Amino acid sequence: MPNLTNKKIDGAKPKAKPYKLSDAHGLYIEVLPSGSKSWRYLYKLSGKHKTKTYGKYPDIGLADARQMHNDFKKELAIGIKETKTFDDVKAEFIPFHLKTLKNAKHKQQVQYRLDEFVSPIIGHMPIDKIKRADLVNVVKQVQAKGITETAHRVGTHIRQLFDYALDIGLIEAHSANSLSRVLETPKAKHMNCIPVNDAGKLFKAINSYDEPITRIGLQIAAHTFVRTSELRYMQWDEIQDKRFWVIPESRMKMKKPHVVPLTDHVLSLLEQIEVYTGDYDYVLASPKRPNHPVSENTLLFALYRLGYRGLMTVHGFRALASTVLNEQSPFHHDVIERQLAHKETDLVRAAYNRAEYLDERIKLMDYWSSWVINAELSCETI
Repeated sequence: MPNLTNKKIDGAKPKAKPYKLSDAHGLYIEVLPSGSKSWRYLYKLSGKHKTKTYGKYPDIGLADARQMHNDFKKELAIGIKETKTFDDVKAEFIPFHLKTLKNAKHKQQVQYRLDEFVSPIIGHMPIDKIKRADLVNVVKQVQAKGITETAHRVGTHIRQLFDYALDIGLIEAHSANSLSRVLETPKAKHMNCIPVNDAGKLFKAINSYDEPITRIGLQIAAHTFVRTSELRYMQWDEIQDKRFWVIPESRMKMKKPHVVPLTDHVLSLLEQIEVYTGDYDYVLASPKRPNHPVSENTLLFALYRLGYRGLMTVHGFRALASTVLNEQSPFHHDVIERQLAHKETDLVRAAYNRAEYLDERIKLMDYWSSWVINAELSCETI
């Protein structure tokens, strides 16, 4: 008898270690600490234990997973030809390819991008059955997450993997070339965020800014990556338990309250600015009109004075955080999106996200604060 229901799957919360929810006939769903849920089946073929992956939930629903599982078991019963899947080839390609890379961070990024963005969609497919349309779908799904540069890089990694499969004789040809041509090119108006490698110089420049309220405001913006209006109107009474900043729905783009976990570093910044604005409502109270927040252009013009006109905006801290967290951090995309307070377009995923992922977001903000600090320190030691 089937054991799982959509309600049971939706209600399964991530734990410190991966765990399984079993259905009938060996089908199960694995829940990872990141919150990701994947359909899987353990089986034996040619004397070897293997894992069949059907895809992620809710992209693959319960009924579809059962149908895919039944079809696969029928193929096993008939005696399927053992063909290497994308994930099988990836397991061989990664060690081979990483030997050619010198940068440790680059190695981690290649592994992460293939694991996070490609395997959940085509990892289970035989390498010789993957069509151009399947690959286009993969990179477009990455682009749909708002990380177009990452989508271009994912396309490159896919092409490199298929080149490897071609070279070792697994396929006679492939259609993984030039996947970038189906993707958008970042437009000039979006170039308001410095490259990741230049972030340390920016943080160091901000730290040198003379006016303390503006300087600390920019530092808080860098560490919390909230929208400018959310930060400008930040009030002291919105800080709860000396650990969370709760932004009211009236200031949020999505019209729902938003929780920002405050790291130890951000708390120290708040202690510093409290000397100047602690007697007023606003954390970033204007030096000229203390009962009002700093003006809309105060933080932006400070970046201009530091030499970043046309290169960086306050909103650019959001783009910077999104790029780094999606490409370098261990956190699931859903957790990152929730902390960015982006609108959720998938109704099923939106319902699941009501759990807020708060524990993971606390860890995410600690990770990001450490990244910002280390980026500045690395710049100082160069």
